Amino acid sequence: MAEITAGRNQLTFDIVIQAAPEDVWAAVATSEGTQATLFGCTMQSTFEPGARIEFRGQGADGDNTLHVYGFVRSYEPNHEFAYEQHAAPAYDPHHETNYCDMHFRILPEGETTRLILTCDWTAGNAGYEHAKATYPESDYMDGIKRFAESR
Repeated sequence: MAEITAGRNQLTFDIVIQAAPEDVWAAVATSEGTQATLFGCTMQSTFEPGARIEFRGQGADGDNTLHVYGFVRSYEPNHEFAYEQHAAPAYDPHHETNYCDMHFRILPEGETTRLILTCDWTAGNAGYEHAKATYPESDYMDGIKRFAESR
């Protein structure tokens, strides 16, 4: 179960996973991991800071529907991954100004790995209220844990 810290428009999830840092990284920063944890979506990017990142999967436009897009902020394999995340235009008419900064930190702790995910939403972003209400029992964090521990 994740520990949640609520801030103004920020939630922090802190979870210990019985897996190596490489397996936790695979859960959050590879298409194989995102397909297992994010509704079947693949992740596409060059992962260079500033590069566009897209999450695509089954949807209204077929198998390659854009669900989420953003821009990479940092990418240090097995340690840190951060990106600005926007809902696709089909989901949010204010997608350009409504976004969430996603920041994953992976910290080895002996035989386990601590994953700290900080999500910081823009003011007025409805995604924050939704996440605040549903993430204490986060299916996403549970999915990351299951994926990493099964590798």
